[in-house]
Amino acid sequence: MKDSLARRQRRGGILILVLMLLFVMLAIAGLLIDVGMARLTQARMQSVTDAAAIDGGWQMSLGSDQTSVREAVANRTDDLFETWGPKRLEFEGGYDLDGDGILESSQTIRTETLGERIYPSLNQNLNNASAGDIVLGNYDQNAIPNALPGLPTGYDRGSSFIADVDDPNSVLVRLRRTDEQNIPGGTSDGNLPYLWSRGSTLSFGLKGRGIAVRSETIASLSPATAVGDATSDLLPSVLNAAIPLTEVLSETLSRNSLMSFSGPPQIGATVIDAPNATVTGTGYLPIAKQMSSGQWQVIGFMFANVSVDNIVPATPAESGFSHANITANLANISALSDELVEANQSLTGPYIARAPTLARSQQINGVSP
Repeated sequence: MKDSLARRQRRGGILILVLMLLFVMLAIAGLLIDVGMARLTQARMQSVTDAAAIDGGWQMSLGSDQTSVREAVANRTDDLFETWGPKRLEFEGGYDLDGDGILESSQTIRTETLGERIYPSLNQNLNNASAGDIVLGNYDQNAIPNALPGLPTGYDRGSSFIADVDDPNSVLVRLRRTDEQNIPGGTSDGNLPYLWSRGSTLSFGLKGRGIAVRSETIASLSPATAVGDATSDLLPSVLNAAIPLTEVLSETLSRNSLMSFSGPPQIGATVIDAPNATVTGTGYLPIAKQMSSGQWQVIGFMFANVSVDNIVPATPAESGFSHANITANLANISALSDELVEANQSLTGPYIARAPTLARSQQINGVSP
């Protein structure tokens, strides 16, 4: 009889333990679902800022004005959110149990806005405020800040990215669901709410504030490494001549200095040290340098209008082209020496043809924006 009673007591204790473990498992599962949805939203936001920054970078590569750059970024973002837009889920009512001014208990879903598409529309930030949605500036990959930008420390990136509209080489794009208010030149939607984990042991403050999610992308211009085939009148082509680097650096650009070139339109192509007096046209003009081996090779490109009399630097935009036709990708070019790559990456100045690359792509999360 005593043994039977003891067995029943043990079974009762095991049942209580199973129920407690089940509650913990359900709470963990709910938290994982909420965090997973936040990561999915964040990844999609990152895809949008990546594509928008690259579009803005291409406008910079064309030589377009900053208004066109900002419009390209904003339009690309709008187009992408037409095909993918998160659905709105908001809570209302409830109680503030911890006295922090945020309602977090006994709330109900706001049915009036449930399922509405969210269409973030970027602020074009014409004043180029450093905290804005679209910021033009100069990016230095060797000066990455230790702390990620955002509140409470602010959006100043220090020397790694300096806002500049006079001679920018990069465009920074941000999307925010951080519930921030009055951002100079910026916008933000509300935090992602906790849904499945609201019954867990998370602190009341976390449940009330939700999950802050941001994405940030910097597209930076790098010297072009190759010119594509001009398969359309909208695309500029490469000119069958090359100009010595010394002419570009001195900005003399003498017509008589042109050299013969008929190789593939990419860096490393061989240039013949012989005059070329016949080429004319508007397009990408290869820049040649005599390497340590004594061989002249293409190390980059500039955009120019070459006539029978002179060479005039230009931009694709002012020459009537709506698309660039270059790449800054080094991976698709074989047999590149360190000397050649260094010569290409060291090209600077207003005449150098440059293409956008993703310089920095960040997914930033956390409760505090």
